[in-house]
Amino acid sequence: MNRRKIDVVFSSILIIASLVILSSDKLVEGGVETDLGSMLLPRIVAVFIIIFSAMIGVPSLLNLIRKTPLRGLEQIDTEGFLGIGIYIAILAAYWLALPHLGFLVATPFAMFGVAILLEGRNWPVMAAVSLVIPLVVDYGSSIFLHVFLPPWTLS
Repeated sequence: MNRRKIDVVFSSILIIASLVILSSDKLVEGGVETDLGSMLLPRIVAVFIIIFSAMIGVPSLLNLIRKTPLRGLEQIDTEGFLGIGIYIAILAAYWLALPHLGFLVATPFAMFGVAILLEGRNWPVMAAVSLVIPLVVDYGSSIFLHVFLPPWTLS
């Protein structure tokens, strides 16, 4: 299976969905109200989704147009679905562990597990990202959004 075609299709879908979020004021009922409106956070996220989707989709589209030969990582092996099973197992374990271990403990393990599954090569960077991103998300959600993510409890 050609990863380039999948990248282009999913990037297009994400960009279209993000444009709908950016252009519609009728998508919210309630939500966190700020001075800039309750659609501020979804619109910020939509802009980041557009940027990251374009970063993935545009190079894949250019390679499809140029008919560049596929490299090893651009060919998806569809013989076995062990990776999908492992990913679902990581997701289920995270979902079950989150109420007990809390966001700041469970999330780095899940992120690191997914990074290993996606064949990450630079272990120190994977560990740093798995630790820093949950800290930033927890801080930002509690300080700016006043949303408190699950804490550590072993009850």
